[in-house]
Amino acid sequence: MKILMLLRGFFPPDIRVEKEARSLLKGGYEVFLLSANKGDMANEETVEGIKVIRKKLPQDFPGRAWIFFCFQVSFIHPFWKKALEDAVKQYRVDAIHVHDLPLVSMGLKIARKFNLPLIADLHENYPEAIKVLGRSRKAKILNVISPTWRWKRLERFCVHQADAVITVVDEAKQHYVNDCGIPAEKATVVMNTEDLDYFYSIPIDKQIIEKYEPCFVISYVGGFGPHRGIQTAISAMPGILHQVPNARLLLVGSGPNEAALKELARRERVEQAVEFTGWQPFELVPSYISASDVCLIPHIASGHTNTTIPHKIFQAMAMGKPVIVSSAKPLKRIVEETGAGLVYSSGDAEALAEAVIRIYRDNELATKLGEAGKKAAKQRYNWEAEAEKLVSLYQNLQKTIK
Repeated sequence: MKILMLLRGFFPPDIRVEKEARSLLKGGYEVFLLSANKGDMANEETVEGIKVIRKKLPQDFPGRAWIFFCFQVSFIHPFWKKALEDAVKQYRVDAIHVHDLPLVSMGLKIARKFNLPLIADLHENYPEAIKVLGRSRKAKILNVISPTWRWKRLERFCVHQADAVITVVDEAKQHYVNDCGIPAEKATVVMNTEDLDYFYSIPIDKQIIEKYEPCFVISYVGGFGPHRGIQTAISAMPGILHQVPNARLLLVGSGPNEAALKELARRERVEQAVEFTGWQPFELVPSYISASDVCLIPHIASGHTNTTIPHKIFQAMAMGKPVIVSSAKPLKRIVEETGAGLVYSSGDAEALAEAVIRIYRDNELATKLGEAGKKAAKQRYNWEAEAEKLVSLYQNLQKTIK
């Protein structure tokens, strides 16, 4: 069976897409991936067995304006529509697998034209993400053109029309079942857990370990944005430093609010204890986690973060590090269920500081939390278990189309 994945972003890197594709290849499927081209990438190449086809979007103003207009009016992206149709014809695929909501309705049109099944792989609750992220001037203008209710209507249409829906956490599945009204058996949860064999095979950079050895390292690894709650962590630092003078808040990543976060660190007078590393390659993630004493996932609880789960919690658990998470529903549930860390009330900097200080003062507690997380990662929250569900989904799909 030939599977054509559609990703509107660049590949690599996309950890989730790569893990899914690798697992399907191991399951005996042929995987093609249609993705964007930065301009300096090969138009076609094979990446770890994945046949990657890249397309460069129009850069001229008329072309971009036309695409923008078409998408805002109809949620159909004319560039990707043609690219997907051409790929289906050229590679004679048997199924279309679309990553994220924006391109699903377009994918459905092509899938129905060629009588192919379509799998909607929804990495996040997109309408709620639009609501949370729509605070910039540009986003506010876009929200007037495509308000949240339009995205919710699109979401409902897509999950009903797709042949199967993949989501990342149980809370998201409940949303599609309870709020969108699809049958529970139509949605499969494939979590953002780690491929432990691959993750553990990545060598640890000793220079990173040595650099942070004198510090009590509180780390955050991932993208920046107001919904990530990094501002809560920075605001917690004055209280932490009062009790933990050698504390270092290590922020590994980047994002649109990075400048605002740096300004917040200056206002809080903790800029010397807050380090921004910039975006780092995935191969260094285990090293930064290994150098950490505690790992943070400080997401602000919302309709968005209450229905998604980040990779970073499972990466920290796999490395045996205690985690401190906000009260966003999936984070809270997993940490309380596994005993992998502590939970604080979303947005409460004082409570976050208290949790960090508690772990700092109690080595026995820190060890207990880390060991519990690592045990849970090895026994349950790992990619091997999720890959089985993904391959099983396709096996069942094959039976229905034969």
